[in-house]
Amino acid sequence: MSTDFSYDPVTAVDEATATGATAEIFADIRATMGIPLITSIWRGLAGMEDCLPRVWALTKPIYLSGLPEGALARVIARANLPLPEPLAPTQLACVGISPRDLDDIRAILAAYNRSNGMNLVALAALVTPPERDRTTSSKPASTAHWPPLPPLLQRDAIDEDTWVLIRHVNSFGASGIDAHVATLWRHMAHWPGLLALIHAAFAPLQASGAIPAATAQVMRLAQEEGARMAHLRPAAFDIPQPARDTLADYVNQPTHVSRMVTLGHALAHWLT
Repeated sequence: MSTDFSYDPVTAVDEATATGATAEIFADIRATMGIPLITSIWRGLAGMEDCLPRVWALTKPIYLSGLPEGALARVIARANLPLPEPLAPTQLACVGISPRDLDDIRAILAAYNRSNGMNLVALAALVTPPERDRTTSSKPASTAHWPPLPPLLQRDAIDEDTWVLIRHVNSFGASGIDAHVATLWRHMAHWPGLLALIHAAFAPLQASGAIPAATAQVMRLAQEEGARMAHLRPAAFDIPQPARDTLADYVNQPTHVSRMVTLGHALAHWLT
């Protein structure tokens, strides 16, 4: 398996311009998961012939069970998140982050953390061998009410200095500086000062190995949760090989979504 995405999150099908059946499936994903945006796994699958509808048809019942939300909460509760030193009281203001900006940033993080995290555990249920110990107790998925989020900036709307910052922050837990850029960091391009703070705060945790260790732990915990939900998938199912490979990499590589679940929740904790 590769150590980077099998699709480029920057050039994957854009949610804002999706039409027809793809737009309908994106809307169904948002409504079913209770999220305000579509993260890159679904946009990447939309660029692979017939993969998006087939994978979503298999995964939707897992979300409707109500189990992924609890599974994600257990993963985060057990994980050793890589946390930097606390922010000084004036640090955010010094880089131009207002209270309104901070509200927007926290909302963006909450949206990605819910979406990436629930995708990780639910899709793990598709590709992980099942456990005899099944997760069956659940509660209805929470109905989140999201404020309007700042738009996701396209690459050509991000200046070169900010893009350099994004690439360096994106390298944390990834396969290297040239890894495909995760969508969360592009959404944070509205606040270059915040990206600079993130880089300074998290670089020591990357250098010490704390971030790679945490992403590997989150991946293992998600696989365990997925195995206990695997009874919800069909006994036999057929999806195109590109989708099968993409899902296997997504779930089983700590450099993929596990790092974004880890870093997203660490950031949310750091900014509370």
